Amino acid sequence: MERFGNIKIDQIIYTISQPLEGTDESQITSYLFGPLTSALFFGMLITLIFLVAMRLFENFAQNKHLHLPLVMQALLLFVISAGVLSAGVFSGVSKIGYADVKAYFIDKSKIYEEDYVDPKTAKLTFPEKKRNLIYIFAESLESSYMSKDKGGSQKENLLPQLTNLLDQGDINFSNSDLYGGAVATPATGFTVGGLVAQTAGVPVKTSLENKAVPYQGNDANRFGNTVEQFLPGAYSLGDILQSEGYNQTFMLGSDVSFAGRDKYFSQHGNYNIVDYNSAKEFNWIPQDYKVWWGYEDEKLLEHAKEVTTDLAAQNAPFNFTLLTADTHFEDGLMTDKTPKIFDDKYSNVIHYSDELITRFIQWAKEQPFYENTTIIVAGDHLTMDKDFFNSTPDSYVRTVFNLFDNSAIKTQNTKNRKFNTMDLFPTTLASLGVKIEGDRLGLGTNLFSDTPTLMEKLGIEQFNLEVSKRSSYYDDKIKVEKIVQETPQ
Repeated sequence: MERFGNIKIDQIIYTISQPLEGTDESQITSYLFGPLTSALFFGMLITLIFLVAMRLFENFAQNKHLHLPLVMQALLLFVISAGVLSAGVFSGVSKIGYADVKAYFIDKSKIYEEDYVDPKTAKLTFPEKKRNLIYIFAESLESSYMSKDKGGSQKENLLPQLTNLLDQGDINFSNSDLYGGAVATPATGFTVGGLVAQTAGVPVKTSLENKAVPYQGNDANRFGNTVEQFLPGAYSLGDILQSEGYNQTFMLGSDVSFAGRDKYFSQHGNYNIVDYNSAKEFNWIPQDYKVWWGYEDEKLLEHAKEVTTDLAAQNAPFNFTLLTADTHFEDGLMTDKTPKIFDDKYSNVIHYSDELITRFIQWAKEQPFYENTTIIVAGDHLTMDKDFFNSTPDSYVRTVFNLFDNSAIKTQNTKNRKFNTMDLFPTTLASLGVKIEGDRLGLGTNLFSDTPTLMEKLGIEQFNLEVSKRSSYYDDKIKVEKIVQETPQ
């Protein structure tokens, strides 16, 4: 926890259930030379202390002419081992939070039965001229990166150019009177969880148990290289836009297979995927090139112009979705082109990311397709950088950044909202001019409407508690689709 910051039980379970393919090597190194090394050291130390204690006890028993039966020695060993194990488990649970662990593994929720709106059966009315979408998922982009006078927690504004777009009239849904964003929610605080929350209105919950499909060897939704289907019961933005004839591309500078992102975007919307491996195929980067998670955002956003131009040239509306990575914890990726304005590395990386993203938006504004295109910038989740907010007061609520540029509709209901990233799913469709009967999809609510969000209806704490709990509806109708296979002959 000290190494990776205030992470939650859902993030831990999801991460350890994933293959390592596509992971940034520095993350693995950080674990090997941090928590794992410490655990091995203390494990060996405890073992040594235990062996010394046993030897001292044996010497004491011999001197006192005591004879301890073998069964008693084994029982003593078991009791001591169980005590050490229990202490470790108790320490871990207390770090994560007993209520969170209990909710994740034991408690059951009825939130899906009572409040979930199936997007597949919802009535959606698209405008006669369908609007294009550019959706930029900015890694770990928080509203807290703005200066205090704008609603952030920083002394100096790390997002001056995105803030300027908001000052000029772009829309920001906020939790306060100033600029702000979406409140963090369980099972959405890691990249694929954030992507799914914002495009399908559901969290990504997995488990360590083996609900094996016969002869398949693992849960049908084990989210990794062996996965067959990624949330087969979910119906996403990609599914909806595909059914409306959109051409869709998902572009990123890392390996798309990490955490099942390839499965999600191919199975929910049939996106054309342009990732780190594609960049090598297109000779955008050398075959042996590998920086950070793949290649830098500066190169990514330059090539994104080519991809977007190609999409716009086709005779169909398009959805171009892009994911950045330079601002990933720990401290981000600083290149030789990153301006060194601030004393700490992460601030410089965030500031440069603001420049790169805004530069791409300004380019898009100059293109023929822009008039009929909505651009959205949203953080995928809060940063996990462990020490960046050490000086931020506990009373400050960190939120996920959002910006809507050239939306088809406007609203005055943007301030002091209680909402989370799942609300961005129907809100995105509304920004394209889509009318949503009831203004709700999944667990999300259209923020352009006057309909209260589930967080506004239930309260933030209660909503997060319900999402943390287990759900039979989620397991049976959204996450798991068990396919009974015939026994091999």
